[in-house]
Amino acid sequence: MPRLNFTGRRRIAQDHVKISLTNDNGQHFFSARMSLETYGFPATAAVIVEAYRQLELSRFEFGTVTRPIPPPNCRLTEFGTLDGVRFRVKVVSNDEPRGQLLGVADRIHPTDVALDRTRRIPLINVKGHDLGREVWKLDFSDEPILLVNYRMANKHTLVRSPMFQSLVLPEVLRSILTRILLVDEFRYFEDEDDWAARWLRFASSFPGAGEVPEDADAEMDAEWIDSAVSAFCQWRGTDRLFRDFWRDSELGT
Repeated sequence: MPRLNFTGRRRIAQDHVKISLTNDNGQHFFSARMSLETYGFPATAAVIVEAYRQLELSRFEFGTVTRPIPPPNCRLTEFGTLDGVRFRVKVVSNDEPRGQLLGVADRIHPTDVALDRTRRIPLINVKGHDLGREVWKLDFSDEPILLVNYRMANKHTLVRSPMFQSLVLPEVLRSILTRILLVDEFRYFEDEDDWAARWLRFASSFPGAGEVPEDADAEMDAEWIDSAVSAFCQWRGTDRLFRDFWRDSELGT
């Protein structure tokens, strides 16, 4: 690859680039869709997609502007976990002056195909309720409802706060999975309309969670629940959320 010349480059809008992640047996892959027709780039200009995190970098050649051909293997092998990985797209001249950077889109946040599907499902309703001295509570009268004490906080503000998401949401997930597998002994998630099936699909979609145990076994179920909660925390970055919350709390004292 020739040295890049940055003179006269154009900024590619991020909504003209879509990067999607998939997970296959613990291996991470990505796909890229780009709309570059309106920028007037030369037809022969090369399209390059880079995945990066701090000093880590993987580069993939995606053909040319008019013939965007993805490489045979878009596997992300350099990063371990994908926390903090971002993408950039570069359009580089293949004509003279060869290597000139014609356009770039940077700091692209990828979307996870499996998780994006589950995020569209409202897994749990949040309702304000008078809970006395309790801040929050799970109600299992029917499908689970997250009750928030309206005397103490606005339910939406509290649930979206880094403190709540780092300290409470993992336990909400653990409690619901425990109810499904160890109390109700439910483990069939083919039914699209069943709330327990939705939660099992959601929890098993996280990289590292593994498949729900096929047979009822309290010890194996408990181990899987731990794995699912750990995978959720890794995906959500609960340690980072808590560190930021705690640092800001200490600075405010």
